[in-house]
Amino acid sequence: MATSLSHSRPTLDLVPSSNEKRTYAGLALFIFFVALGFFTVALDGPPRPLSEQVPASEFSAARAMTHLSVIAHAPHPVNSAQHDLVRDYITSTLRTTGLEFQVQTSTDAFGIQGALENVVARLQGSTREKAILLVAHYDSVAVSPGASDDGAAVAALLETARALKSLPQLKRDIIFLFTDGEEKHLLGARAFVSGHPWAADVGIVLNFEARGVRGPSLMFETSDENGWLIRNFGQAVSHPFANSLSYEIYKRMPNDTDFTVFRRAGYSGLNFAFIDGLAYYHTALDSIQNIDPGSLQHHGDYLLELARAFGNTTSDNVRAQNLIYFDVLGKVLVRYSQFTARILLGLAVVVTATVLYLGIRNGRLGIGACLLGLLAMVIGVAVTILGTWGTSQLIFATHSHRIVAGLRYHPGLYIMAFSALGLACAMSFYTVLARRISSVHLLVGSCLGWLSLTLAVSWYFPGGSYLFIWPLLFSLLGGLVAVVGTHSPVQRVLLVLSGVPAVLIVIPLAHKIFWAFAGGSAVIIGALLGLVVSLLIAQLALEQMSHRWLLPVLPAAAGVALLVAAVVL
Repeated sequence: MATSLSHSRPTLDLVPSSNEKRTYAGLALFIFFVALGFFTVALDGPPRPLSEQVPASEFSAARAMTHLSVIAHAPHPVNSAQHDLVRDYITSTLRTTGLEFQVQTSTDAFGIQGALENVVARLQGSTREKAILLVAHYDSVAVSPGASDDGAAVAALLETARALKSLPQLKRDIIFLFTDGEEKHLLGARAFVSGHPWAADVGIVLNFEARGVRGPSLMFETSDENGWLIRNFGQAVSHPFANSLSYEIYKRMPNDTDFTVFRRAGYSGLNFAFIDGLAYYHTALDSIQNIDPGSLQHHGDYLLELARAFGNTTSDNVRAQNLIYFDVLGKVLVRYSQFTARILLGLAVVVTATVLYLGIRNGRLGIGACLLGLLAMVIGVAVTILGTWGTSQLIFATHSHRIVAGLRYHPGLYIMAFSALGLACAMSFYTVLARRISSVHLLVGSCLGWLSLTLAVSWYFPGGSYLFIWPLLFSLLGGLVAVVGTHSPVQRVLLVLSGVPAVLIVIPLAHKIFWAFAGGSAVIIGALLGLVVSLLIAQLALEQMSHRWLLPVLPAAAGVALLVAAVVL
């Protein structure tokens, strides 16, 4: 049994024997993982907006933008003159489209002078199955034109109605609900649920919102017992952006949308929003000039694809056990049951035990060194957080109006700089530690830490377990290769590839957290970055590199350059 840290230290021979080649190989791997992270972020965006030249059966962001230019011409809060113009534009457009519509007037609106007016339209289906309800609110706050919140969704509903009208008849009715008074305690949705006769006909609700002006439209909330919905959502949409961690988080938050009214009333459904550009939310800058047409296109793609998919289903039993789900680069939605999640967790425990048993038996692992690797992971994550957060606090402490404005409206370069400097701190820590512990012990220790996190998250936030279980399982396979393999070229490649899922799954989530919290996201991003680094550090074989100091120097230089660029630009 290998228990000494200074004698017969096991290593991961990932590179040729010469020191120069080891250094180049380690740097190449470091650059590869950083580039892979940038690649995942680059793909984390909405689809390309389509022009007016596409067929009538497709959703066109350009056609929808024509509607939005009228809807978001000026602020249109409840009972304002501009609000009435928006209502009249919606009804005239529905009339032109050829849809039956009604204006539901409600005077039972506490705190509102005058009446609320929901606009409701219906596209008839061929059966008497429950209808699909598509929801957006057409009022804005008093200071904002409301181009994104929620003019984009209103325009998307109008363009979707036109496209559906040109398609063959669906089996289910499609109801279009343009609610009033969402910004005033969700009063329009409450009025529809409690007072409109069509509310009893609804089987599935799809609500569309925004909390920014750009980015992909995220499916961030579902009703409970979402299994049937998620399976059909994953099959129907072309650009799925969704994960069950957001469901776990959002249901614990006090935030409300119109969907809250429907969910509490017992309806099944999905809630969507794009959230990048938080600083523009509920301000005069939420204008048509600042909204991303790609975000509008994504809203519309969801609307048309899901209306067609759900509109042609025949089952009214839309409730099934909650699924765990996540998208991979917005291309495919991975989804599986809670039972499968428990099997994966059990597999992770078994593989961890196998790696420890085989490594200890063949002398490549020591218990004490593995525990030191676990401690190193904890410290490494803490160092990354401190580096990221500490840098951000130093910048905030300048009280520069230029920097404050940059962090508010253009925080991307700042967060990249903070992350690079946090990464430099982490690499400094691991570079020093490489003199005392081998890469294989760092890898196995990190897997022990990830297993502990997976167990905790699976218990308290089962929908978030995907974030930890998949990087862990692949890294455990890498650990298995490290303790039993002969370090052939194929095994070295497998070891490197075992770290890829950590980047593909965790980095896009960090990007979405940046959208949600902008300049205030440094601590969470630092934590996620530190966790990813803890699984990847073994691939670099630091103890074999002759110029380890390059690893912290490169991200530190990049961080300073990014910080200067952020301030200048």
